[in-house]
Amino acid sequence: MIVRLTLWCAVVTVLVAGLPSRAPAADCADCNGDGAVTIDELITGIGIALGAAELSACPPIDRNGDAAVSIDELVAAIGNALQGCATATTPTPTLTAAPTRVPPSATPTPPGSDSQIPPTEAAALVAWLEAGSYLGWQAESAPHASAGPHFGIVRTFVNNALFDSLSGDHPQHPGGAAAVKELYGSGTTVRGWAVMLKLQDDSNAGRGWYWYERFNGSGSGAIGNRVCTGCHSAGRDFVRIPFPLQ
Repeated sequence: MIVRLTLWCAVVTVLVAGLPSRAPAADCADCNGDGAVTIDELITGIGIALGAAELSACPPIDRNGDAAVSIDELVAAIGNALQGCATATTPTPTLTAAPTRVPPSATPTPPGSDSQIPPTEAAALVAWLEAGSYLGWQAESAPHASAGPHFGIVRTFVNNALFDSLSGDHPQHPGGAAAVKELYGSGTTVRGWAVMLKLQDDSNAGRGWYWYERFNGSGSGAIGNRVCTGCHSAGRDFVRIPFPLQ
């Protein structure tokens, strides 16, 4: 595996140095959300393709949402590294039907309820999400195109602790603050979730947050995930959700 990864890294270096110019791609294999694809991100994509890394290390490289990274997707990522990402020209997906999830109730789940705090053990969290335990939280009014690398159309829910902190414009969110983002891909059916949960009052440079993302049946979670904290560091205490909720 190490030999194969080393050979792939050498191939990427040669391709980035020598491929001819072509039109920028509309999609972007940008792992950390900074608007550019670097050699390190290409190597991460190769690791995912070879099974040496989890897809959660760079979800945007999986353009077709099949939970795998193909040669075509690696070549497209190299094109992004060479030509940049034309995100401004990406069309906003148009919903043709109502989402399959039931809208949340007008009143969020009372504080202290078990549904206010997502579990952090993977199997328990998946069961919690599939049960719709977050559906009583305050939420965006409808699904919309994601502003980040979350597979297309999304809808965000926030628990009471995070809603109150955002409402109070607090610089730091309290332990127990959480958000769930439904992931729709390009359709109207929920195909996965992204979860963030603050484990303690001190963010500790992002290490105080737990992150999880699951799409098309594949996912993983980690405390202080470098990719997630790198992208979310632009937000207020790592939260980039537009507020008030739209």
